[in-house]
Amino acid sequence: MKDLLLGNWLVMPKLNQIIEYPNGQEYTVTPKMMQLLLVLIEADAQPLSIDEIIELVWKPKVVSDSSVYQAVAQLRKILNSDPQHKEYIERISGHGYRIAPNVLVTQNSINTSVKSSRWIWFASVGFTLALLLAILPSIFNESTRNSAEDDPYFDEVTLAKHLSKSTNIAELEQAKSLYQQVLSKQGENIDALSGLCNAYMGLSLFGEISEYELLALCRPLLEKARALEEKNIEVITSLARFAVIENNDIQAQKYFTRGFEISIDNPRLWHWYGRFLRKSNDIEGAVVAHQKAYRLAPNDAVIVRGLAYAYLNFRDMSLARKYFERSVAIAPHTKNNPLYQLDFYPLSQKRALQYLQWYRENHVDHNKLYPAQQLSHILMLLSLGRTQEANTLYQQATQFTTTSASFRLYVEAGLAWQQGNAEKAETLLKQRYTLGSNAKHYVMPYVMALIANRKSELAKELFERHFSEVSSLLAPISEHTGQYLIYALMLKLTEQQNKYERVNTLISNHLAQDKVLDTSLLALWFTINNEELRAKQALTDLLNDGWLPDYNDSFFAIELYFSRFTDHEFKRQWQRRLKRIQAQLEERVE
Repeated sequence: MKDLLLGNWLVMPKLNQIIEYPNGQEYTVTPKMMQLLLVLIEADAQPLSIDEIIELVWKPKVVSDSSVYQAVAQLRKILNSDPQHKEYIERISGHGYRIAPNVLVTQNSINTSVKSSRWIWFASVGFTLALLLAILPSIFNESTRNSAEDDPYFDEVTLAKHLSKSTNIAELEQAKSLYQQVLSKQGENIDALSGLCNAYMGLSLFGEISEYELLALCRPLLEKARALEEKNIEVITSLARFAVIENNDIQAQKYFTRGFEISIDNPRLWHWYGRFLRKSNDIEGAVVAHQKAYRLAPNDAVIVRGLAYAYLNFRDMSLARKYFERSVAIAPHTKNNPLYQLDFYPLSQKRALQYLQWYRENHVDHNKLYPAQQLSHILMLLSLGRTQEANTLYQQATQFTTTSASFRLYVEAGLAWQQGNAEKAETLLKQRYTLGSNAKHYVMPYVMALIANRKSELAKELFERHFSEVSSLLAPISEHTGQYLIYALMLKLTEQQNKYERVNTLISNHLAQDKVLDTSLLALWFTINNEELRAKQALTDLLNDGWLPDYNDSFFAIELYFSRFTDHEFKRQWQRRLKRIQAQLEERVE
């Protein structure tokens, strides 16, 4: 496309440049931003939807909606600096974006004069810039001083803002008190309205306020603040947060759209947009959003933990644990840490005890906001051998209809397996697998159920279909050791001796390089190789190390460990000891 004039801007597509006319202020944009601007111009003031823009600008690459919001915001930041036009790119609610109809678009006939005058412009501006640089500090200091002098609550609000970022409960309470004092005298102070909500948020993370109570405390503050100032990014971000928590997806999307129009540099907005995308199962988009949030605020524990969960959903446990540990290092006293850690580490006696103590103190209000937490608690009860209690809780619960079908099926399968109904457990996991047969985390529980029910051929067929890199021995063993062990077991059970020996050699070579298997994997390794004495020692070490069966990860660990055992008396003694440990944990909490 030839150069053209858009309002008071000269658009030069071949150079990816936008130049203010006649002053000559020049901006270089990315090719995608230029392409976006051109398709909006070509639409001739007709709005283009997000999907249409992605189709025209980004195809065949798959991108999330945030790519459009970010590009539009960057273009607006440039174009709207022209004082003659208030807005170059309009958002039409429900229809998308367009070039404002009052902005004239013409083919350029003056680009040569602009280019030739640019050096004159630079020279004329040079002296002005030097003068501005000389006087800017004094202007800025005077402006700040006047602002402080004009605001009677400057001292209180600025101190409260600092304190509300703390992880210390006393400091958060002080921030809350300061904001409340300001609002008692000036009820329409936007900084205090939004800030008080932030203080409440801090107290929900580290203090006695639950997230359920937080909604009731913050909503009137935020609604009042938004009525006073519609474009306040902190208010919009908080409203988006609550819309995500309450599963109000339509309203959440509206807040995110509005928020990104205001600013693309708010880390909490990117964090909650990542949460929104994770919930929508757009995991790749979620990782990008959480990475953006992290780069903007690398020492915000909430944001760092969000990135950890994004990598967890992406099935990258190494990075997931790295960032979770960073979040704990930043905020070790986060109230829900005992709950979060269960998602990143195998269950142990210590972690189970910490969780049970957390549950006793927090579960009532937490479950009101997160019904799925009751399903997670049922899995914990199964891990502790409290089968009857788990089954009763599941039968009594009424709010599980709002949770995902896949999670409900998984929990029902766990209940069936623990009650001895192996076929029902397999059927439920097969049903779950059909909900997302391309999702690997849906495949493995079904594969494990087939192995446990002596259907090894079908299990191997499914495994090889979904984990082709492992079955072809191309995946790095250091990252997929557990999968290689399961595959070796299936090959042995199906008498695929040649392939089994190749996998076995691969694992043996890995261990010969001074690689240490986790104790739980070591027990399986010895079982697969019929080294019963060493398997017994590994299983004894498991209990000594504080291991517990983790139903959140797999129902079938114990079955796999003893699948090839001949010493049934050892198995009975080991299981009796496990039950004693489980009972002692319950007694310690009570």
